[in-house]
Amino acid sequence: MQTEYSADDVAAARSLQTYTVLSMATFWTYDYACSLHQEWTFLLRSRWTKVKGLYIATRSMPFLLFIGHLYLNFNPNGSPGKCEILDNICLGLSITSVSCSESFFVLRTYAFWNNGRFVLVAMVTTFLVMSLNVQHSPSSVVMTYGTLKS
Repeated sequence: MQTEYSADDVAAARSLQTYTVLSMATFWTYDYACSLHQEWTFLLRSRWTKVKGLYIATRSMPFLLFIGHLYLNFNPNGSPGKCEILDNICLGLSITSVSCSESFFVLRTYAFWNNGRFVLVAMVTTFLVMSLNVQHSPSSVVMTYGTLKS
Protein backbone atom coordinates (compact mmCIF):
# COMPACT_ATOMS: atom_id res chain seq x y z
CA MET A 1 0.00 0.00 0.00
CA GLN A 2 1.33 3.39 -0.98
CA THR A 3 1.74 5.73 2.01
CA GLU A 4 3.42 8.64 0.28
CA TYR A 5 1.46 11.11 -1.81
CA SER A 6 2.77 13.25 -4.58
CA ALA A 7 2.42 17.02 -4.61
CA ASP A 8 -0.17 16.67 -7.37
CA ASP A 9 -2.28 14.31 -5.22
CA VAL A 10 -2.18 16.73 -2.29
CA ALA A 11 -3.05 19.70 -4.54
CA ALA A 12 -5.98 17.80 -6.08
CA ALA A 13 -7.33 16.84 -2.66
CA ARG A 14 -6.97 20.42 -1.41
CA SER A 15 -8.76 21.74 -4.48
CA LEU A 16 -11.59 19.24 -4.04
CA GLN A 17 -11.94 20.22 -0.37
CA THR A 18 -12.07 23.91 -1.26
CA TYR A 19 -14.73 23.42 -3.94
CA THR A 20 -16.78 21.20 -1.63
CA VAL A 21 -16.81 23.77 1.17
CA LEU A 22 -17.56 26.57 -1.30
CA SER A 23 -20.47 24.67 -2.88
CA MET A 24 -21.89 23.84 0.55
CA ALA A 25 -21.70 27.49 1.55
CA THR A 26 -23.39 28.52 -1.71
CA PHE A 27 -26.30 26.09 -1.37
CA TRP A 28 -26.77 26.82 2.32
CA THR A 29 -26.76 30.59 1.72
CA TYR A 30 -29.25 30.20 -1.15
CA ASP A 31 -31.57 28.12 1.03
CA TYR A 32 -31.30 30.64 3.85
CA ALA A 33 -31.95 33.58 1.51
CA CYS A 34 -35.05 31.90 0.01
CA SER A 35 -36.69 31.42 3.40
CA LEU A 36 -35.39 34.55 5.15
CA HIS A 37 -38.54 36.66 4.80
CA GLN A 38 -40.87 33.90 5.99
CA GLU A 39 -38.56 32.96 8.86
CA TRP A 40 -38.13 36.50 10.15
CA THR A 41 -41.88 37.16 9.89
CA PHE A 42 -42.50 34.14 12.10
CA LEU A 43 -39.69 35.00 14.53
CA LEU A 44 -40.69 38.64 14.97
CA ARG A 45 -44.36 37.82 15.58
CA SER A 46 -43.73 35.20 18.27
CA ARG A 47 -42.61 36.00 21.80
CA TRP A 48 -38.95 35.83 22.72
CA THR A 49 -38.03 32.71 24.69
CA LYS A 50 -34.92 30.63 25.38
CA VAL A 51 -36.00 28.16 22.72
CA LYS A 52 -36.22 30.97 20.17
CA GLY A 53 -32.69 32.05 21.12
CA LEU A 54 -31.51 28.45 20.75
CA TYR A 55 -33.17 28.28 17.32
CA ILE A 56 -31.50 31.49 16.16
CA ALA A 57 -28.10 30.28 17.41
CA THR A 58 -28.59 26.91 15.71
CA ARG A 59 -29.67 28.51 12.47
CA SER A 60 -26.92 31.15 12.28
CA MET A 61 -23.90 29.21 13.61
CA PRO A 62 -23.08 27.57 10.23
CA PHE A 63 -22.45 31.04 8.74
CA LEU A 64 -19.55 31.52 11.16
CA LEU A 65 -18.28 28.02 10.44
CA PHE A 66 -18.35 28.52 6.68
CA ILE A 67 -16.59 31.87 6.97
CA GLY A 68 -13.83 30.29 9.04
CA HIS A 69 -13.42 27.29 6.75
CA LEU A 70 -13.46 29.39 3.60
CA TYR A 71 -10.83 31.69 5.09
CA LEU A 72 -8.66 28.68 5.96
CA ASN A 73 -9.05 27.25 2.45
CA PHE A 74 -8.44 30.48 0.50
CA ASN A 75 -5.58 31.83 2.62
CA PRO A 76 -2.88 29.14 2.32
CA ASN A 77 -0.03 31.56 3.11
CA GLY A 78 -1.08 32.36 6.67
CA SER A 79 1.17 31.78 9.63
CA PRO A 80 0.91 28.38 11.35
CA GLY A 81 0.02 29.99 14.68
CA LYS A 82 -2.82 32.01 13.18
CA CYS A 83 -4.02 28.95 11.25
CA GLU A 84 -4.05 26.83 14.43
CA ILE A 85 -5.98 29.50 16.35
CA LEU A 86 -8.57 29.77 13.59
CA ASP A 87 -8.81 25.98 13.36
CA ASN A 88 -9.43 25.79 17.11
CA ILE A 89 -12.10 28.48 16.83
CA CYS A 90 -13.79 26.48 14.04
CA LEU A 91 -13.59 23.36 16.21
CA GLY A 92 -15.26 25.20 19.10
CA LEU A 93 -17.95 26.59 16.79
CA SER A 94 -18.57 23.09 15.40
CA ILE A 95 -19.01 21.65 18.88
CA THR A 96 -21.31 24.54 19.83
CA SER A 97 -23.34 24.13 16.65
CA VAL A 98 -23.84 20.40 17.17
CA SER A 99 -24.72 20.94 20.83
CA CYS A 100 -27.30 23.60 19.94
CA SER A 101 -28.90 21.52 17.20
CA GLU A 102 -29.05 18.38 19.35
CA SER A 103 -30.57 20.38 22.22
CA PHE A 104 -33.14 21.76 19.82
CA PHE A 105 -34.04 18.24 18.62
CA VAL A 106 -34.38 17.03 22.21
CA LEU A 107 -36.72 19.92 23.01
CA ARG A 108 -38.80 19.25 19.89
CA THR A 109 -39.10 15.56 20.72
CA TYR A 110 -39.99 16.40 24.32
CA ALA A 111 -42.73 18.77 23.13
CA PHE A 112 -43.97 16.28 20.52
CA TRP A 113 -44.48 13.66 23.25
CA ASN A 114 -46.64 16.09 25.30
CA ASN A 115 -43.83 17.02 27.69
CA GLY A 116 -43.61 13.45 28.96
CA ARG A 117 -41.12 13.22 31.82
CA PHE A 118 -40.24 9.64 30.89
CA VAL A 119 -39.27 10.69 27.36
CA LEU A 120 -37.09 13.53 28.65
CA VAL A 121 -35.31 11.28 31.15
CA ALA A 122 -34.78 8.61 28.49
CA MET A 123 -33.29 11.10 26.01
CA VAL A 124 -31.01 12.80 28.54
CA THR A 125 -29.86 9.46 29.94
CA THR A 126 -29.13 8.14 26.45
CA PHE A 127 -27.20 11.30 25.62
CA LEU A 128 -25.10 11.06 28.78
CA VAL A 129 -24.37 7.35 28.35
CA MET A 130 -23.38 7.84 24.70
CA SER A 131 -21.15 10.84 25.47
CA LEU A 132 -19.39 8.92 28.26
CA ASN A 133 -19.04 5.90 25.99
CA VAL A 134 -17.39 7.96 23.25
CA GLN A 135 -14.99 9.69 25.66
CA HIS A 136 -13.84 6.50 27.40
CA SER A 137 -13.83 4.05 24.50
CA PRO A 138 -10.31 2.77 23.81
CA SER A 139 -10.96 2.53 20.08
CA SER A 140 -12.28 6.06 19.68
CA VAL A 141 -10.13 8.98 18.68
CA VAL A 142 -10.76 12.04 20.80
CA MET A 143 -9.51 15.44 19.72
CA THR A 144 -8.32 17.57 22.60
CA TYR A 145 -6.65 20.95 22.14
CA GLY A 146 -5.58 20.21 18.60
CA THR A 147 -3.83 16.90 19.40
CA LEU A 148 -5.09 13.43 18.66
CA LYS A 149 -5.22 10.81 21.36
CA SER A 150 -6.28 7.23 20.72
